[in-house]
Amino acid sequence: MKDDAKNRNYLQIYPDFTNEIREINRSVSKDGIPCELLKKIINKHSYNAAYNKKLYDRYRTIAEGVPIFKRKPVFEDGRPINNLINNDYFSEIIDFKTGYFAGEPISYGYSKGKEAEDVTGGAEAVDKATKAVTDFVTLNNMYGIDMEITKFASIYGYAGRLFYIDTDGEIRVMAVPGYETIILSNTDISEPEYAVRVRKILPEKQQSQLIIEFYDDTFIHYYEGYKGGLVYKKSEPHLFDYCPLQGIANNKELMGDAEKVLALIDDYDKVTSDNSNELESFVHAYMVFKNLQIDDSEIRRAQHNGAIRVIATGTKEADVSFLTKNINDSFTEHHLERLQENIYRFSKTPNLNDESFGSASGVSLKFKLHGLETKCGMFETKMMDAAQYMWKVLCSAWKKKNIYVDPLQITMEFTRNFPLDTLTEAQTVQTLISAGIPQEVAYSQLSFVDDVDYVMEMLKNEKEDNSVITDEEVDI
Repeated sequence: MKDDAKNRNYLQIYPDFTNEIREINRSVSKDGIPCELLKKIINKHSYNAAYNKKLYDRYRTIAEGVPIFKRKPVFEDGRPINNLINNDYFSEIIDFKTGYFAGEPISYGYSKGKEAEDVTGGAEAVDKATKAVTDFVTLNNMYGIDMEITKFASIYGYAGRLFYIDTDGEIRVMAVPGYETIILSNTDISEPEYAVRVRKILPEKQQSQLIIEFYDDTFIHYYEGYKGGLVYKKSEPHLFDYCPLQGIANNKELMGDAEKVLALIDDYDKVTSDNSNELESFVHAYMVFKNLQIDDSEIRRAQHNGAIRVIATGTKEADVSFLTKNINDSFTEHHLERLQENIYRFSKTPNLNDESFGSASGVSLKFKLHGLETKCGMFETKMMDAAQYMWKVLCSAWKKKNIYVDPLQITMEFTRNFPLDTLTEAQTVQTLISAGIPQEVAYSQLSFVDDVDYVMEMLKNEKEDNSVITDEEVDI
């Protein structure tokens, strides 16, 4: 269990593939790259992949993935009590961030106005580009894709995103687990030069079978085999002008949100499991026998039945009593409270069970969410970086369908899944307008308003409608 609580070592961080990129540049062809070079890349990434897979198994609470589930009893004799209690702070940290960041869909759109028309090719071209973006978002349910990517990245530091053309000729996208995704880039994993996807098939033999796809800017190259050896199968064009498998980082360090508090979570599990053992194993109090000849079977019977028959022998009085432990439960509770406080604090996750959290509102609530917002802000910048490359890839495919889309005109708007304080916001807007602040600026302070221009247009239309009604009433 001690090994499971450890953080990454240098082998387990995401590796640098600079040398491998140089080798690929020298050897890549329409038939892929040499199998030995591909095997070298996979082996170099295997330490990072194994650690990431272990974190994902922990999130899924699989027995092999949660350290407390692998804990052995201190005493092996008989039938030792060994409670394995998992306080799943790990998944709570991930799910809270995922719900807060991706619980509200990201708003995708295409710019309007003269600039967009100039660079796109006119109003009609803007309409076609807008439809292409909207259809892509709807067809692929980007809400679900973005949520899965957020979850994967939060668990172990990064996720993969793969673009492909389906049998109907439509552009599709899917989230790929990070432990299956190898991005080779000299800049950032969001801008791949080459990429590898490694899938393991459940073994029928001793070794897991590997299904491998190697991506460059033109082809998908397929390989199969085992860890000991790979075989090239075939290559086919992927119909994009750039590598279609990219990575999306959780942060610059490619670390999961709970990695810094793994030891704290494991300690909390050990303490609660030990306390449960104490309660169940009859060791808060020891039974003491005086002037009695008693064997192990009688002791076990007493533990199960809760009673013992005393038969006096000889002249000395027989007695059975309990020797109770003086347990400092206050120390244990304080230790657990401190562990819990540090888990939330160092993972930047709000504790919703905190009494002061439930009564907070407005600015006070935002301060309590400041750490989480900082963490989400880092991820948002990485999502924006990855989106720039995503639109470049998609635009290359749309261009083949005679649809011109300028990637720099595609918009993305992020909205946090934040509890709204509508009354306070409305009062703030009224105060700003009364102070002479332009209405457009004032209305932009409303968190539930996504498009201020649309709101202003609605207000203008309402005034015109009211003016028409008033004129008609005057004529009558």
